[in-house]
Amino acid sequence: MKKTLALLTDLAFLIALISVSGSAAFLAKPAPPPPQGMVNLVQGRAYSVMPLVSVKYSFASSEAKYHLADALTDGKIGSSNSFKDGQWQGYDHGGARSVVIDMGHVNTVRQLQERFIQDRGAGVHFPREVTYALSMNGKDWAVVGTVGSKMPLTSQAVATQTYAVSGIDYQAKYVRMTFTVDDWVLADEFQVFGNPGIAAGATVPKTTSPVAYHDEYLPPGSPKVGGIKNMVLIYNGYYPSKPAVGQNTVDELTPYVGYETKSGRINDFMFDGFLFLPFVAAGAPSGGMYYCSTAHPTVMSDWVYYLDNTFGTSYNLGALNTATGNVKEILNDPSYKVKVEIAIPYPSTTATNFGDVNVDGISENLSLLSDRENVIKWYVDQVMKRWKAADYANLQLVGFYWYEEGADFSVDDSEASMLSYAGKYVRSLGKVLTWIPYYQASGFAEWDSLGFDAAIMQPNYVFDKFPEKELGEAAAACKKLGMGVELEIHWDATKDSEYRAKYYAYLTYGVTRNYMKGAVHAYYQNGEPGTFYESCESKDPAIRAIYDQTYRFIKGTYTPYVSKKDIEKQ
Repeated sequence: MKKTLALLTDLAFLIALISVSGSAAFLAKPAPPPPQGMVNLVQGRAYSVMPLVSVKYSFASSEAKYHLADALTDGKIGSSNSFKDGQWQGYDHGGARSVVIDMGHVNTVRQLQERFIQDRGAGVHFPREVTYALSMNGKDWAVVGTVGSKMPLTSQAVATQTYAVSGIDYQAKYVRMTFTVDDWVLADEFQVFGNPGIAAGATVPKTTSPVAYHDEYLPPGSPKVGGIKNMVLIYNGYYPSKPAVGQNTVDELTPYVGYETKSGRINDFMFDGFLFLPFVAAGAPSGGMYYCSTAHPTVMSDWVYYLDNTFGTSYNLGALNTATGNVKEILNDPSYKVKVEIAIPYPSTTATNFGDVNVDGISENLSLLSDRENVIKWYVDQVMKRWKAADYANLQLVGFYWYEEGADFSVDDSEASMLSYAGKYVRSLGKVLTWIPYYQASGFAEWDSLGFDAAIMQPNYVFDKFPEKELGEAAAACKKLGMGVELEIHWDATKDSEYRAKYYAYLTYGVTRNYMKGAVHAYYQNGEPGTFYESCESKDPAIRAIYDQTYRFIKGTYTPYVSKKDIEKQ
C-alpha cells in the first residue's frame, strides 16, 4: 500500500511555506466591503474551529504553524497569487472544518461568504463544498446553503474563489461555515453581511436535521464486507526481479488459512478473509502503476497480466483453494470456505489508448468517464467469468477492493461519478465494494456516499512520525464514521524490536478502544510471502510471537498488560 506517497503533498506544502515566517513583509489587503445598506456582522469577532475528526496527534502540529489569531475575521484578505502572506489560514486533513461565530445578539443575515486559494503544486486545494448554517442558540442549526467549487479542482493554476450564499433574510445569533478538507485547505476571511438586530420581514430558518454519524465500528462479519471478520492482504502480480514473489504457494498460504503451532500442527482457522492486490512499487509490465498515476498509467495488457497471475492454478487463488481444502480436512470442517476480495486497479485518465475491452475495434480512451466505466465493467466481468470457470470448492468470492487509497478529486473531475458507478455495478452482481483509505485520505469521511459498501481505515502509525496516541485518535475516527480498522506491521518487524512494539500497540489499542472484538479488521503486511508467514516459520521466540499474538487478537483473546493509568492517558 502506498502509505508513504500520501505524505508527498504535505511535504510540498511545508517546503512552499518555509518563507511564511517573514509574512510581515506582505501587505494585507482590506476585505471586500459589504453590499450597500449592510454591514459585516462578524468582523473582529472571535470564532472557534473544529475538525470533523480529531487531528490532535496527527496533523495539528503542522497546521498550527500557519494560524494567525483571529485572521478569519480581521477584515483583511490574503494575496491572490500566493498563500504565503500569513493571512491565509491553513487546515490540514480532518475531513472538514466548522467555523462557528457567536455574533453576541440576534441579527439579520443576508449573505455569507468565504474566500479560498488553490495551489495544487503545493498540495493546496479548493474545498469541494462549503455549507453555511444559522442558529439562534448555538445547538440547533438550519442549513441555508451549500456551495460547490465553481472552478475545476484539477486546475494547475494558482487561483482564488469566493464561496457565497446570498439573497437570504434570516434571523440568527450564531453563524457556522463548514468546508471539506481533503488535504490542505487555506481560507482568508469569513464574512457575514446583513443588518444589526431584527429587520422587518426577517424570519427564523427551519432547523435542519443534524448529520447522523454511525458512532460504532463496522462490525466483524457485517454483510457490508461480505461477512469477513479478519482479512489479510496478500500481494501478488508483477515482480520482475523475482517472479516467484508474486506467486504465493500452498505452503506459503497455509499458515494464513490455519493457525500453525510451533510444532507445525494446524489446530484452528486463522484469517477468514483474503484480499489479493498488486504490489505497489513493482508496478506493471508496461511500466505503469496500478494505482492512480497520471505519469505512469496502466493499459489493458497490464490488467490481463494481473488477472492471469491472480488466477494461477498452482499459486495465488489456486494455491489458496488447495491450502484451504487441506486445512479444513485437518480440522474436520467440510463446509468451511475462506472469503476472497480481488482488487480493481485504478483506470488513470492519461491512458488514452488503454486497449479494446469491448472488442469493437475501438481502444478505450480513459480521459472519458464512459470509457473508464467500460474498463471497470470489463474487469469485474473478467473476474466473475474466471471465478466461475475455476469453480473453487473452498473459496467464496464476496467482493472487490478499490485499489486506489484516496478519492482523487483533484486529479479527475468525475472521480465521484466513477466510484458511484463501480459500487453500483459490483452490487448488481451480488458482491460488495470495499475500500482501505490511508489515514484521513481525501473522501474518507464520505466513504459510504461515494459508493463503497465498507471502509477500513489505515492508522499509518507504524509508517508516520505520529505519537502512539494517534492510534486512539484513529480508532475514534473509525468508530464515528462506521469504519473498520487496519492493523499494520512494518516489513522490518522481524529485524527491529521497535517495529514489533509499534505493531503490538495496534493490538493493545484494539483492546482498550474495543476494536479487537467490535470491528472488522484488515491486516497489512509486506509480500515475499509476508511478515506473518516469516514470523510463523521463525525459530526466534520474539519473532514467532508476532504470529501467535496476531492469532490471539483474531480470536479476541489478546491480553496485553496495560495499567489503568496507561488507559486513562489514551
